[in-house]
Amino acid sequence: MYRIICLSSVDYDWMYQRPQQLMKELSNRGWQVIYCNKTESKELFLERRSDSLVICHSLKKLIESKMTTDILWVVDPKAASLKGKFNEGLMIYDCVDDFPFLKLHQHKMMKCADIVITTSKPLYIDLRKYKKAVYLVQNGCDVDFFQKHMYIETGWEPPMPKGRTIGYIGALASWLDIALIDEISKKYPADNILMVGANIGIPKLPIRENITYLGQQGYELIPAYLNMMNVTLIPFKVNQITRSTNPIKMYEYLYMGKPIVSSLIPEVVPYKELIYISKESKDFIENVEIALQEDNILLKEKRKNVAIYNSWKSRADAIEEIINLSGKSGKSR
Repeated sequence: MYRIICLSSVDYDWMYQRPQQLMKELSNRGWQVIYCNKTESKELFLERRSDSLVICHSLKKLIESKMTTDILWVVDPKAASLKGKFNEGLMIYDCVDDFPFLKLHQHKMMKCADIVITTSKPLYIDLRKYKKAVYLVQNGCDVDFFQKHMYIETGWEPPMPKGRTIGYIGALASWLDIALIDEISKKYPADNILMVGANIGIPKLPIRENITYLGQQGYELIPAYLNMMNVTLIPFKVNQITRSTNPIKMYEYLYMGKPIVSSLIPEVVPYKELIYISKESKDFIENVEIALQEDNILLKEKRKNVAIYNSWKSRADAIEEIINLSGKSGKSR
């Protein structure tokens, strides 16, 4: 089976998302995965999590160890200089975002990577202009995990006990439309606005009696928080970043069968029959009202089935197929 070294953009235990999900799924299949944390440690080098998953806390030590690998999986576009450091058979760049300040690094990665994988169709269309070996593998949902954890206790008590819960799961970042969140809270003062996720760049959040900011929560609690929500939100500003975003939360919301109200970004449009898509803030608030009134079991089942089809297992299947077709990774160690 292959060995894969993942140079991620996030630590394994922080904001559990695409890199962790894919590496966990591949390790479950017997791949020997070394996941390199962004945060390094002087005290700890390699930390074994399972027979096939190791967390690396020092990239420098890993390079010095002369470790070799079949596949070097790179999420951080600033890592182009590491090509060849592990005598890899194949270097794959997993392009997950379109941040303007990383454009130069992205172009360097495009040149040195053997294969580029993108998370959204807009990214795929853009990068396909510059390189032939570009593939689309969108995000997904860990359906088994969500099924197992949706009923556990969270400990959260809504400030409006008789109110409904309108919720958001994800980072509180620059692409989040905080003004829209404030408008929703004012429109529905007797209902709960639940915000679950780390604040990674918003200096001033609206403070209202019915808004709860829980901050970063353990991944095992996310299904249960979603289960408490009557309506789920993707309240993004529409800009260069979000036009290329394939939201993981969309698949997780879908699996829970919850009504979803979203801004008009390209990657939600294919699911327009399942999601209330909003062109403007006024439309968004109106759609929240419609979503709160929804009572459609068939629609819930359709959402869940779409999420099951878009599981992380299916994404790992696609990645294995891409690697096998490349014909360059045959160093199996």
